[in-house]
Amino acid sequence: MTREARVNEAFAGLTGTLVGRGYDTVEFLHRLTEVCTALSGTAGVGLVVADRHGALRDIAYSSDRVRRLEALQIAEGEGPCLDCHRTGEPVVERDLSRDRTRWPRFAPQALALGFRSVRAVPLRLDGRSVGALNVFDVRPGVEPGQDGPDIVQPLADLAVIALLQRRHGREQTAAEEIGNALVDRTAVERAKGVLAETGGLDTDTAFEVLRSHARRSGTGVADVARALVDGPLDPATVLAG
Repeated sequence: MTREARVNEAFAGLTGTLVGRGYDTVEFLHRLTEVCTALSGTAGVGLVVADRHGALRDIAYSSDRVRRLEALQIAEGEGPCLDCHRTGEPVVERDLSRDRTRWPRFAPQALALGFRSVRAVPLRLDGRSVGALNVFDVRPGVEPGQDGPDIVQPLADLAVIALLQRRHGREQTAAEEIGNALVDRTAVERAKGVLAETGGLDTDTAFEVLRSHARRSGTGVADVARALVDGPLDPATVLAG
């Protein structure tokens, strides 16, 4: 299959999910980061969004390694996603090892995790930024996601549509919808911790177990997470597959 065919197939699958029954924001955004990682030929992708107070929060990522780096940017108050969100313009650093003065706390941590280059594009809504999509690569001297036709910004735009998908038929603002998605994500993070501790798993594996149970039961990932954290659902049932 050609790259163009793979891109078309991936976008068709993602957009089909958006209009399908049982739409799940958490699952969709995670799937989007996986698709973006695969199609862009990079090492990892993360999504951060601004909450109702304007503070950036990580909401989806392709791996725990990316999550740690996104959390670091937010905690330290520096990095490509913050610059991108603040300016509403793409941010690129092709070799983090050559210029550590741009982000003196972020760059060493990114390098320690094996990333050498990074690109951030804005999540755009009504002419303003509501977050950023970050693409990380292990190769120096490249602009992540630019090996072929650029699919990074279109996927960032699709992420915004996904965040607002549940507004249909409701009188809710974009900020409220983003807030709802962040609440769902928090429940998922807590559930991952329960599964990781109970089953002796790493967090990436714990999330895959959670996703698998949600698919088998025909239930949203966040709903399964809440049932797991609040008690009705036994962790052993989820871990048993």
